[in-house]
Amino acid sequence: MTDTDHSSPAPTPESATPASALATAQAGAGRTRSGGPVLAVVLLVLLALVLGGALYYQNRQYRALRADLQRQHEQSVQLVQETRAQAGQALSLVQEQAARIEDLRGALDTTSSQVQELDQALRMMTDSGSDLLLLNDIDHLVTIAQQQLALGGNVANAIISLEAAQAQLARANRPGLAALQQSINGDLDRLRAVATIDLPALSARIDRLSDLIGTAPLLVPDTAAPAAGQVAPAAPAQAPAAASQAPAGPAPEGWRAVAAGAWQWTRDAAGMLSQDLRGLFDVRRVDDAAALLMSPDQALRFREVLKQRAVTAQLALMMRQSRIWQAELGQLSRAIDQRYDMRAESSREALKIARELHDTAIEVALPTVDNSLAAIAAARDAAAAEEDEQDGGVPDDSGQDDDAPVTQSPAVAPAGAV
Repeated sequence: MTDTDHSSPAPTPESATPASALATAQAGAGRTRSGGPVLAVVLLVLLALVLGGALYYQNRQYRALRADLQRQHEQSVQLVQETRAQAGQALSLVQEQAARIEDLRGALDTTSSQVQELDQALRMMTDSGSDLLLLNDIDHLVTIAQQQLALGGNVANAIISLEAAQAQLARANRPGLAALQQSINGDLDRLRAVATIDLPALSARIDRLSDLIGTAPLLVPDTAAPAAGQVAPAAPAQAPAAASQAPAGPAPEGWRAVAAGAWQWTRDAAGMLSQDLRGLFDVRRVDDAAALLMSPDQALRFREVLKQRAVTAQLALMMRQSRIWQAELGQLSRAIDQRYDMRAESSREALKIARELHDTAIEVALPTVDNSLAAIAAARDAAAAEEDEQDGGVPDDSGQDDDAPVTQSPAVAPAGAV
């Protein structure tokens, strides 16, 4: 019997290669099939983590936004409450103001009606009634003008009063008072033609005179006069002038220079000696011998007395006392002329002011308003006679009742009417 070999034949290299490749491919496919779910799980976990983080962040932002909105809501509610309270206060104030306005409107209406009634009554009294009220007003204004002229001599205030009376008569437009208006116009023309006195200017000149009296130098030097007010002698001014007039020539030399220096020194010494000797003697012509015998205390009292005279002259100016004015300024002029040093400019100015003020008249003859007062009296008498005639009418003889209206007689023209 023959042995049969059932073993498979040995693989050749060509047949072995496909088998190994197939095994490798199967192993890779198995690994691929086993690694796919793991990767998917990892991706799902990562996605879940990312989604959870995003959800946590959004939740946190939502909570912060909610808290902010809640806080803003509370602030808005509080602001609305405050605004509501302020609106309530404003409303109450508006209501109070409206009530006050209504009260004021009612008071204004009442006052307006009263003013209209008074205006109507006044118009009836002045236009169609008696002229006595208008004459009383005119009399009051003219009396004020008379007082201004008599007491203070104030022409300006008198003119103002008469102009007011003239304007009131023009507004009334009463033909029966034409004579009174003409009299007031005549008095106004006379007052406007009066030459007034400039009181402020005269008072300022008196003040200037008082200042000069206190500072101008007397014939006898005293402590009140400034040193600059004294007149300097003319000798010191002559020496520089003579020196400046000397011709400029060439400087001498030798013994001539010594002789010129000795001559110049001699001239200077002689000039200084003559100046000192001139200061020891002062020759003046004085009308009052007592002017050089005053002591400094007496000179000071003398200045004070003159200042008091200046004040008295100023008071006389204000009170229109012409005699006192002339007397005081005459005394001042004589005292300044006799006791003050006329070589000083201030003394000459003081004497000039005193003499000019002495020659100024402060008393001016002022016109009166007697014509206007007489015309007012005549118009008042005529108006009173007219009213008496109107009130004294007699009823007709036809047997009328006592309560029947009385027929008035026609108005009589005023006596002063033109």
